[in-house]
Amino acid sequence: MRPDYLLAWLLPLLAGGGLWWLANGRHTFRGQGVAMLGAGWIAGVLGAAALAGVFGRDDTPHALAAATPSLLAVAALAWLLAALRWFRGRPPASVPASHPAPLLRGLWWLLLVLVVVRFALLGDEAALRPVFPWDAWSAWAFKPKSWLLLGQAESYVPMADWLAQPKLATRTLATWNYPELLAWLQVWFASGAGGWNEPLVNLAWCGALAAFALAAYGYWRGAGLSPLVALGLVYALVSLPLVDAHVALAGYADLWVAVTLGLATLAWSRWLVTRERGQWLLGVGFALCLPALKLEGAIWLLAFTAVVVVDLIPPRWRGRTGAGVLAALAIVLALGGFSLPLPGLGWVEIAWGRIAIPAVAPFELTWHAVGGAMLESLFTLPNWHLLWYALPLLALLRWRVLRDDHAARMLGLLVLLQLACLFVLFFFTSAAAWAEDFTSVNRLILQIVPSVFVLVAALVRESRDWGSGIRDARGSVVSRSGARRSSAGAIAPAGGYS
Repeated sequence: MRPDYLLAWLLPLLAGGGLWWLANGRHTFRGQGVAMLGAGWIAGVLGAAALAGVFGRDDTPHALAAATPSLLAVAALAWLLAALRWFRGRPPASVPASHPAPLLRGLWWLLLVLVVVRFALLGDEAALRPVFPWDAWSAWAFKPKSWLLLGQAESYVPMADWLAQPKLATRTLATWNYPELLAWLQVWFASGAGGWNEPLVNLAWCGALAAFALAAYGYWRGAGLSPLVALGLVYALVSLPLVDAHVALAGYADLWVAVTLGLATLAWSRWLVTRERGQWLLGVGFALCLPALKLEGAIWLLAFTAVVVVDLIPPRWRGRTGAGVLAALAIVLALGGFSLPLPGLGWVEIAWGRIAIPAVAPFELTWHAVGGAMLESLFTLPNWHLLWYALPLLALLRWRVLRDDHAARMLGLLVLLQLACLFVLFFFTSAAAWAEDFTSVNRLILQIVPSVFVLVAALVRESRDWGSGIRDARGSVVSRSGARRSSAGAIAPAGGYS
């Protein structure tokens, strides 16, 4: 293995880990080191891909070398600022270690072995073959492969523009307008591998899922879940058949959208309890990356932003604000509609019965009876195990958590809004054909599955767990009501929490 390829994996962890630790500040919680490894690696890889797109355009085979100085500068600055912040003032209190029973500890080790074996098999599958799925090699791998072979990044334009300007150094592709962050991510790993080596590039998909598994386990331990429950949720996620298929048959963008949206939700879920500004910034930062990965990432960014704004509105004003927004939307639609700028999609025009997206196509909103196909895809085909059986049952059994726990309510609202977006897409637009032929429907559902698991984690925990693994920089323990209890026993309100 080339040393450069190893650096392509380690440098993002160095930079992203520093950024994560800087955002986390002086707060400590159980699992924070594991969370840093997972979330930091994803953040670093996305940052490395962006830097490769800036500094490696004219020499794509050496994009890693071109972007490395900037990435090292980011890493050095982040770790320096994090260290200064960490050692300033009184050291933060340590979180007491838990000591599970021997039987539970044995089950935990068994689950860990199963997770490790699964990732070993998935990595072996991903490295066995070149890019295999149709859309992977015809759309997502086309640009980075051509850039590597050409030695530079040439622009892709629509077919009509390409035909009208035959002498310019441009190329055309049916998916010419797809976001390019994933393409530069592939260039990053390919330049480290010394050329367009598809099996080595494909291993990044296994790394993405493994990194999210680490981040999820760390955040869920910090939320107070027991080691066995947290690892059980991780195993349930990484063992889903469709998730595994997107790792073993690497090349689609959907897994990267899923883990990035999932990390945004994980960081935001911690903010909902502790009001740590750094975690809020992490969540927003990951969410802002979504439109750069895939076109529908703009929709998930919009949904995420809407729920984040709802959380920031004081509770007594939420009902009135929601009613006012709905009334305003109804009036504007009655007057002819409106345009909304979305990153990557342009100005989206919304009117009664019609949505026009410049980057895609106009959608006429008419009902499509695809309920049978959707139910078959979710409940009878071997895509999701028992996930969609268990989720409504869990919500029903834990309805008191949804009623009493602010974090669970906000996460539930986010997942509900995501499901509503999918419902409109599949039942009211021409995308219904994707449900009828069982093609893209499950790939779009996959994108919200990590967020669904963040909600599941909020539902399965006991209310007394909140705060058991959470301490702030002053050594205060955050109680489940959102207040901070000092070492003297006095309770102070947690800023902004309701």
